[in-house]
Amino acid sequence: MYSIESIPLPHDAPSDISLWRVDLAFNLSLDDDAFSSLSDDERTRARKFLRHEDTLRFATVRVALRERLAQYLGIGPHALRFTHDAHRRPHLAESNRIDFNVSHTGSHGLIAMSAVRRVGVDIEQMRAQFDWRSVAPLTLDPAEKMWIERLDITQQRAAFYDAWVAKEALVKTTGVGVVEGLQHLSVLPRDTSRVTLRNAIPDGMRAISAHWLAAPDSYAACLAWSETPFSR
Repeated sequence: MYSIESIPLPHDAPSDISLWRVDLAFNLSLDDDAFSSLSDDERTRARKFLRHEDTLRFATVRVALRERLAQYLGIGPHALRFTHDAHRRPHLAESNRIDFNVSHTGSHGLIAMSAVRRVGVDIEQMRAQFDWRSVAPLTLDPAEKMWIERLDITQQRAAFYDAWVAKEALVKTTGVGVVEGLQHLSVLPRDTSRVTLRNAIPDGMRAISAHWLAAPDSYAACLAWSETPFSR
C-alpha cells in the first residue's frame, strides 16, 4: 500500500522530533484490508474527495499516522480517536502525550511527531503549469514577489514553492494561523536551509523555528517546530 522512511532531522532540530516520508501507491480500494484501522468518520471523509488519488492520499497517510502513534502509545492503531481544537488543528482525543502533523501531495506524504513540542510540516508538488503569480497576492509579501521576479525564469517556481511550504509549516505549528494571511509573513530570500522570518514577525511565531527539507525531485518541503514545550 505504501512505504515509509525515517528522514534525518536538520542538524539544529530538536532530537525529540520524529519525521517520516510516506511514498504512496494508488492501486488499492478504500475497502481493502489495508485501511481496516480507519474509523467510520475517516472513511466518510475519504469518500468525499472527488478524485480516487485524493481519497488514497488522505486514507494512506492517516493509516501510516495511526501506526506510528499506536507504536508510540503501545495500543492498537484502530483504538486511536482523533478530534480537532477550536482552530481545526487535529490531535488525539484521549491523550496529550504527543503532538503530530501531516501533509501529502502527489506521490508523497510527510508525518512529524514530538512528545515535547508542537510540530508543523508541509510538502508540495511543484506543478509545471502552475502560474505562481496568480496566487502571489494571497501568499507572498510584495518584497518576496519582487525578489522572485528578479530570478531566472527557471528558478522562480522553486522559489515560490519554498516560500509556500515554509509559511504553511509555520502556520500549522502555531495552530492558530495568521489572521491577516500568508502574505504578511516574509521568508525570502532564502540564504540557507534554515528559514529566517524577515520584516515584522508575528508574536505567535517568535518562538518557532523552521527548516527546509531535502525533498524528491519536483517537490518542496519544510518542517517547523516550537522552541518551547506544548501545554499538557
